[in-house]
Amino acid sequence: MTKNDWPVIDRWWAQRNEWSRVKYAGFLLSLFLVLGALPYGLINRFSAWRGVSTLKVEIPLDWDLPFVAWMVIPYYSYYLYFPIAAWIGASEKHRQHGLLFFQRLIAAAWIAFALFLIFPVEIELRSQAYGAEGLFGLMMTALHEADTPYNAWPSIHVLLSILVVFFVRFVGKENGTWSMPLAIMVWTSCLLLIASTALIKQHYVFDGISGTIIALLLWYKWIRPGLS
Repeated sequence: MTKNDWPVIDRWWAQRNEWSRVKYAGFLLSLFLVLGALPYGLINRFSAWRGVSTLKVEIPLDWDLPFVAWMVIPYYSYYLYFPIAAWIGASEKHRQHGLLFFQRLIAAAWIAFALFLIFPVEIELRSQAYGAEGLFGLMMTALHEADTPYNAWPSIHVLLSILVVFFVRFVGKENGTWSMPLAIMVWTSCLLLIASTALIKQHYVFDGISGTIIALLLWYKWIRPGLS
């Protein structure tokens, strides 16, 4: 039986190890969408409705950084991280790792949600996010319509993307497929995503730093030991 943090899964989906890889990956992704993505959206709307900002985390650098419209592409790449992690975690060899990782990934998101609710921060940088045209303009407009300027710190984009990259690296090392070229490609993509949060004026620099620190603590103190 696959190890997991939530015994209810053993009762409701006891035969999950007999599923195909596609079905198991869909199961992991569904867990994240229902317990991670949906609460994020609800909290974001609630924070906007409440209209309260409790902290000042901005620094002069936040306003000095340029708005870089094309960086919206790496920002959107965030949404590919979870299907990739689910597919990797659904392989027959790594289903135990995949389930445990997704459970703790969701728990990491809940930690961020608690901070969003206790210490809401309004992001006041969007006035600088202008001049995007064509595809970049459409993507920025869609982003602003879907995501109100709250849920600031820690940046959930930064926190969860780093954890996914660590998981991909862990599985790659277990399989002997983690190479220097792959590492350079994956970490470069992740660093571009992290930078994009500030360069499209969606987050303060502090949001990215706090997301990185929490990701490192959770990975090395809790998630990585659990995967062993």
